[in-house]
Amino acid sequence: MTLLLDGEQVQGKFLKITANLRIESDDMSGQTSNTEKAHKGFKPKTLTVSLTIPFVDRSQLSDLMRLAEATAGGGQLKTYRVVNDTAAAFGIRQVQFAEGVSAREDDTLSAWRIQFTLTEKVSNPEKVEGRRPGNKVTAQSGPGAAVGSGGGADGSGGSQELSGFEKTLKKLDDYIGGVGSP
Repeated sequence: MTLLLDGEQVQGKFLKITANLRIESDDMSGQTSNTEKAHKGFKPKTLTVSLTIPFVDRSQLSDLMRLAEATAGGGQLKTYRVVNDTAAAFGIRQVQFAEGVSAREDDTLSAWRIQFTLTEKVSNPEKVEGRRPGNKVTAQSGPGAAVGSGGGADGSGGSQELSGFEKTLKKLDDYIGGVGSP
């Protein structure tokens, strides 16, 4: 099994790739025993890669780190074209490094155990979602006056008619607040 990123082979021994598709959903049962779920979409697919690099092949680890730390224009992570049988079976064409790269020394071998995750970039569900027309939002209103209508912060009454008592209170409020003259 091989793994190529933009045509460059990821070197190492005992290469294992695990592909994952996360399907997001929410429980709709509330306090009941209902089993209904709300489908919230497909999240980007991931490839978890594990391999071993012998200490004597230190340059292979350096090459992998160079790939992981590469950035494109604007400081964004570099997107790679991926060539791998597992990735092809899952329909993954482009990936970025995600969640870091870990290297730990093996207990018995003179080698590093490497693990990293590649996340799909520009996935098919993402393309479909981009082509789908957006939901139109319609303005909704209920009975009564809109919030904020009526007396404003400047003390003007707007279009509402004040009762006699309210007019007296308004005069007193304006006097105390310094809006009008005594």
